[in-house]
Amino acid sequence: MKINNRIAKLGEYHFKKIDDEKKEFLRSGKKIIDLGIGDPDLPVHPDILKELVDSLSVKDFNKYPPYDGLEELKKQIIKYYKNTYSVKLDLDEVLVLIGSKEGISNIIPAVCNFGDGIIMTDPSYPVYETAANLWGAVPYKIPLKEKNKFLPELNHISDRDMLKSKIFIINYPNNPTGAVANEEFYKDIVKFCADRDIVLCNDSAYNEIIEENRDPISILQYDRDKKNCIEFGTMSKTYNMTGFRIGYAVGNRGVIKALLTIKSNLDSGQFKPIQYAAIKALNLDRGYINSIRHIYDERRKSAEVILKNKNIEFFKTTGTFYIWCKVPKNYTTYEFCSEVLRKHGIVVTPGYSFGNLGYEYFRIALTKDKFIIEEGLNKFDIYNL
Repeated sequence: MKINNRIAKLGEYHFKKIDDEKKEFLRSGKKIIDLGIGDPDLPVHPDILKELVDSLSVKDFNKYPPYDGLEELKKQIIKYYKNTYSVKLDLDEVLVLIGSKEGISNIIPAVCNFGDGIIMTDPSYPVYETAANLWGAVPYKIPLKEKNKFLPELNHISDRDMLKSKIFIINYPNNPTGAVANEEFYKDIVKFCADRDIVLCNDSAYNEIIEENRDPISILQYDRDKKNCIEFGTMSKTYNMTGFRIGYAVGNRGVIKALLTIKSNLDSGQFKPIQYAAIKALNLDRGYINSIRHIYDERRKSAEVILKNKNIEFFKTTGTFYIWCKVPKNYTTYEFCSEVLRKHGIVVTPGYSFGNLGYEYFRIALTKDKFIIEEGLNKFDIYNL
């Protein structure tokens, strides 16, 4: 049976391949230390779980939700943006998603025609390129270089790429590098896209996973009229709710409306109790978020000491729960990651999963207890893998 040519070209999702390798290793009866996929190990706050359970007794909890999400959740997202970023949003500038990954994919047919371009970075979260190829858009990649702190150089984007592009998608704090963008960068890129009538999408999945007591940044702080910006958020990383599949898009109401049109034709929204749980999450005080940050800060500091002692180079940053490391000399990223799994039972993510410019790197996820991370990294020996 023939299938769509675009599907045939996609291949398996990179992280599924890694998951399959882990399963094969586990079948051999060996123990692994998984520092690969960024799935938080921390527990869900008990108030969130209680709300989820209590919501099962709410009238019509089992009925279809509104296509754009529960109004109560949209109002809570509006409150979060006002309190956290001093950004004002209206209800029609907010859309509830079945996780931000779904929205990132669906923004492409909402904005682009077949053959339109999407500017993205290399390396980047692989879903951006996959979604572009799936929907018939053309990805134009711009390099992220360590010498520029993994921020794109806007003056290096060709006129040809800009003229053909409808979307510019960025992700800060950044996966996989951990880079954190500053105010000057956000101002520049908002103006850059506005001047060229390009929709700027910020995937802000890790907006709260930064160093303790530091204020997170929203792209909408630099586009308060929401002329051309969309931001995707999620409960997954900050609140340890990856399996809940709940997120949101906020920003330009025309783009939000187009995205809702796509969604209402393809899905029927997220289960109401999960939306109620998200409301409870957004109501938690800042002290809870700082406690999460503190845990990741401690894990990062500990991991960096070990990596330094092992002579493994890494990009020092304070964003996300990843560490972006240089592959030791005389190894490819695939060889290195395969060796540490085969010989030491340690899972790390090969940099090529994020693009061609990731071939000299691998990514460590700090999503295990500090002592487990230490146990795994202490097995690294670049001279005796």
